[in-house]
Amino acid sequence: MDDAAVPTDKVEGSNEEGTPFNPFLHEFHPQGFWQKLRFYVLGPILFPLRFLLAAIFLFLMWPIAALRVAGMTKEELSRPIRYRRTILHHLIYLLSRTMFFMCGFHWITIRGRRASSSEAPLLVVAPHSTFFDPIVTVVCDLPSVVSRVENLNIPVIGALLRFNQSIMVSRHDPASRKKVVEEVKRRATSHGEWPQVLFFPEGTNGNGEVLLKFKPGAFVAGVPVQPVLMRYPNKLPATIWTWKGNGVLKVLWLTMSQFYINLEIEFLPVYNPSPEEKADPVLYANNIQKVMAKALGKPATEFELIGDTPVSPVGRLKVPLDPKIWEIGKILKKAGFSFDSVQGLIDLCLEGVCSRVGLDELAEKLGLTQTDVISRVFSYFHKDASGMIDFREVSLVLAAQDATRSAEELAKLAFDLFSTCDSDGCFLLSADGFSSILRSLVGSPPAESGKVYSELCSHESRGLTRDGFMKFAISHPCYRHLFLFYLRPPASGRRKPSRVQQNGDCVRQNNPEERPKFN
Repeated sequence: MDDAAVPTDKVEGSNEEGTPFNPFLHEFHPQGFWQKLRFYVLGPILFPLRFLLAAIFLFLMWPIAALRVAGMTKEELSRPIRYRRTILHHLIYLLSRTMFFMCGFHWITIRGRRASSSEAPLLVVAPHSTFFDPIVTVVCDLPSVVSRVENLNIPVIGALLRFNQSIMVSRHDPASRKKVVEEVKRRATSHGEWPQVLFFPEGTNGNGEVLLKFKPGAFVAGVPVQPVLMRYPNKLPATIWTWKGNGVLKVLWLTMSQFYINLEIEFLPVYNPSPEEKADPVLYANNIQKVMAKALGKPATEFELIGDTPVSPVGRLKVPLDPKIWEIGKILKKAGFSFDSVQGLIDLCLEGVCSRVGLDELAEKLGLTQTDVISRVFSYFHKDASGMIDFREVSLVLAAQDATRSAEELAKLAFDLFSTCDSDGCFLLSADGFSSILRSLVGSPPAESGKVYSELCSHESRGLTRDGFMKFAISHPCYRHLFLFYLRPPASGRRKPSRVQQNGDCVRQNNPEERPKFN
């Protein structure tokens, strides 16, 4: 392809202060005359034609895929299907490759050798960054995949998943992951009788600039895997589809308006786990991630998607890439809340006048009557057994919205709000108070904040002193980024930290191999 477009996401080396790197964010805007000509002139011609042809071949697969498993019992489906496989398999393979050809994937360069099922029962594919990544299943001869059980209800897709006897996992069933591991182990020990199982260990789409955290998933099986790399040599960002950014229609339009798209798939040597890795699937996943990151020349990070929230590790904490407290500020501002009254509310808390409140009391304190606004704000905060919230947490979140309040002032206020005076007249912060601060500001669960608190109080059994908390908030090599950068309101011009965390450790940002995790 010709001149590269300029995506809005930034990585290390950007001169644009205040723009955090977010691997779950990517937006593409055509730049230059030729790109605009291609997308706005060729797009209306190529997109409808290619989309129609691709859809035709996709729907042609439906009856063929359904025919392969028609009339089979559950017991029969629990064994590898051998009879009536060959011709139907070849038909689906041909239709799949033709469908992707119609989308613009005319040439696929293959490097390395794909191992047999007996050599490597699992194929691990990364990075998972585009809407079209399933094309790797064609190159790998249509292996089984690990997919969400909800996908079985999608027309055509559900039939194709049944066609290749995929392993389905449910996010809502706690026992589902265990069943997946048992099924992977069963197939992996079949001595090549079952086809290979392919999965994307990142679990979700990133923008391809880094490798997201590999989920243990099928690594729990402790069997040999073959890492598979996907590269787009023309570095075309139009295909990228992430958690936030270009929608499905835009990605399809931008991709299908290209004359062609190059793709390289590389099979790395089979990775045989050590006894330690077999016993520790997290270690196994991390080591595979490092191997693939090194081969790709990209950083191995611990960015991941927990539920619907992209998070990044900060020491022992996992914090959302987009602080949710700013949404609270936007909601209140839109509702007409006067932030000039915040200091008065803080003073009430410091005087002990206002502690726990219900929904109606919160509305009264904030001076708002909009039920939907109050309900949204109320739902953000932790509720006790009686359904009440701690108004100190509300006051702290409101104080964080003030761009004129320094990081040090915010940290001091947090300590003053949640510390208690002991018998010696010394103000100390308990584990519960520390947890309340982190829960309200960054959404950290008590289990994570409890580990940090124990780390900070390793030499002080009474509790965390003011000096100890200020060192945590302002000068700790990792955690200081929370107050100095992460919790700075967007309007204050948040800057990039001098040190960032990668793979669980604090490392220097000037390392060319690394990227910043958050601002």
